[in-house]
Amino acid sequence: MSRRQSFAVQVDAQRRASGVRRSSTIIERISLAEAVGSETDEVTMPFTSKFAPPEMRQLALVAHNHMKPAMKQFIETYSEILKKFRITGTQTTMKMCKSMWGEDDPAIHYGLTCTSGPLGGDAQIAALMCMEDLGGMIFFIDPLSAHPHQADIDSLQRLANCGNIIVCCNPASASSMMYTLKSALMKGSKGMIPSFFETLESPAVEEYKHQQAVALANVIKGNSPSAPPAPVAPPQAAEPPSKAVSFGTEKSVSFGENTMEVEEKKVKTEDISQSTIDKALMGQSMMLSNVRLQALLAVDSDHDSDDDDDDDEDSSADAPKSKSNAKVSMGLFGIKTKKNRMGLKKLGKSVRKMMSK
Repeated sequence: MSRRQSFAVQVDAQRRASGVRRSSTIIERISLAEAVGSETDEVTMPFTSKFAPPEMRQLALVAHNHMKPAMKQFIETYSEILKKFRITGTQTTMKMCKSMWGEDDPAIHYGLTCTSGPLGGDAQIAALMCMEDLGGMIFFIDPLSAHPHQADIDSLQRLANCGNIIVCCNPASASSMMYTLKSALMKGSKGMIPSFFETLESPAVEEYKHQQAVALANVIKGNSPSAPPAPVAPPQAAEPPSKAVSFGTEKSVSFGENTMEVEEKKVKTEDISQSTIDKALMGQSMMLSNVRLQALLAVDSDHDSDDDDDDDEDSSADAPKSKSNAKVSMGLFGIKTKKNRMGLKKLGKSVRKMMSK
């Protein structure tokens, strides 16, 4: 037995057990149609509404091209109920209503006339709902045709579910809803159609808002939006205090063939720990920025200008070419000159002078 046959057998067994069966004969189908007709005649009888149209939010009527004949028949059948609301919809639907009800009747209040669906009509109806002026929507969707504005249709349906408004997507559900609408208008019961008077929301919205609040709190704390709170790091031993060395004014040195140009620039105060100086003096390998290196050389030449005039003159003739980054290796700063006048002793002297300030 195939899966399809197995399903059919189960359905048949359920029908026999429950006593429910479909109308298989013409007589039974005619009898059902007459019952539907009698109920429709009763619900479409004229009545007086206890709510004026401006007191309620708008009711949207929308239909795809192949469903427009069904929408026209629906409007003709339930005009007595629909006229009690402010009707909004796309251009074709609104033209249907105005051609049947007239445009000069003061008892009929028309809502917004939206543009065609593919040109933004569905988005305009969704905007009405976001502005809290849409209580229900009757949308006859064509399930057998492709639509160029499918994204707008999906957005409208999703927002309708978020707003928890009354939505009927086919003639059967819309016809059944007419009984509820008429009963609510006759009784003056807001509780039967609350979305026409108050802004509702889907039960899922509360959980969504909670997740958004958690994400916002994580962002404010500096964490990932969806990440849990970061664990507290264990306390670490405090590092030895460092001595702040202010370089004051930087003298940027640029070398040509036989000339040396000195340019003064302001240098930010930097922290150099005692261990860093010791490593430099002991010949440990480290990295220094070009700014810090040039500041060391500038301060050294500035303080030793009176004592070492001859050395400065020799150093200008034997100046090295500038580099973007100075790498300390082999126990020295990696500065290569013809006579290598910047030795370890002179470096220690310059650093000690800066530390003494």
